[in-house]
Amino acid sequence: MLKLDINIYLRVYQKQIMNIKLFLFLIFIPFFVSSQEINIEDMSVEDIIKKRTSNMSKIKAYSTKMYPLTMSGEFDQIKEINHKLFNAAKEFKALFPEGSQGSKASSLIWDDKETFDLYNDNFLESIESIAISIENEDSVSLMENFNIMASNCGTCHKKFRN
Repeated sequence: MLKLDINIYLRVYQKQIMNIKLFLFLIFIPFFVSSQEINIEDMSVEDIIKKRTSNMSKIKAYSTKMYPLTMSGEFDQIKEINHKLFNAAKEFKALFPEGSQGSKASSLIWDDKETFDLYNDNFLESIESIAISIENEDSVSLMENFNIMASNCGTCHKKFRN
């Protein structure tokens, strides 16, 4: 009986520790992300376009690499990829200043910047939801949130890609 009570106590304690880690993770994300922001004022239009093309390639590569892992239970590996994905996506959002039209980006991005920014925010939120699923080691939620993230990609591409 005493052994059972200790096991229950340990599970509750571990859950509380996980919740504290998750809380700290969510609190400190803005600090880590802001330290990695790029300074587009010092970049030429060509460099901005190259950088956003590079970031889009990274986002695609990280997503492609993450997909099969969502069913593997390899949470540490998924967490690492998701962190890189989040940083690339956060940086990507800033790579559409006025006057940087070009490449495969539709001019509608600048004509309807509010919707484009909303789609970007939804994409970032879905990546953050993936992070929560990883922290909770919840495979079902992870797969659901990955599918939401992928859907957000498709929604934006349908509207804004030439």
